[in-house]
Amino acid sequence: MKKHTYSLIALAVIAVPFGFSFDPRLHFWTHWPAVLASIVVVGFLFVVWDILVVKKGHWKFNPAWTGDWTLGGLPLGEYLFFIAVPYAMLFSYEAFRTLWSDHLLFDMPPGTLLGLAAIFVAGAAIWHRQGYTLLALTAAAVFFTTTALERPALMGTQGFLLYILLGFGAFGVVNGLYTSLPTIFYAKNAIWGVRIGTIPLEDFFYNMSYLGLILDFYLIFSGLLPTL
Repeated sequence: MKKHTYSLIALAVIAVPFGFSFDPRLHFWTHWPAVLASIVVVGFLFVVWDILVVKKGHWKFNPAWTGDWTLGGLPLGEYLFFIAVPYAMLFSYEAFRTLWSDHLLFDMPPGTLLGLAAIFVAGAAIWHRQGYTLLALTAAAVFFTTTALERPALMGTQGFLLYILLGFGAFGVVNGLYTSLPTIFYAKNAIWGVRIGTIPLEDFFYNMSYLGLILDFYLIFSGLLPTL
């Protein structure tokens, strides 16, 4: 059972959202085409990133908690993570908008987002020798750039802020569990070495960019793909 811990945590994350996907008030199942498309597109990029950095030694998984089976160096639980987390988060986003409505709280000028992207690009250039730091900061820059060009108003909405706050809260619990067991080890030369609890600081930028891009592409696909 211990070797299945990583996979079981991922399944626990998706269990409740999946069960409530058929709630008649939410009918989240009708959004599955856009959900699946965003998970495939964004998840593919992050899975490729994951495979490459494992090969480079930026981090490695602990088979005592993740099991011996791997594909491309990644255990089953890691693949489940890229399905369970975005599904649960997009479900939460739609639940917020359905049950409590959504409205604009403040304007977010595109120039501000592009300025933030530039700061992250500069940080990536400064710490380019630290592999995970470089990629995490670059991913954050991509998220801010994509949002600035596609839908800058998103970041000033109540729905987005609740989505991000929930994302970071859940991330602190789930990733804190992953890193404290530990299911994963980080190479010292690939990160700053600054941690919040047991979580490397880079993981927070990774989380922000991943969840942010998932939502960006979900909203794009929601406008392109029909609901069920």
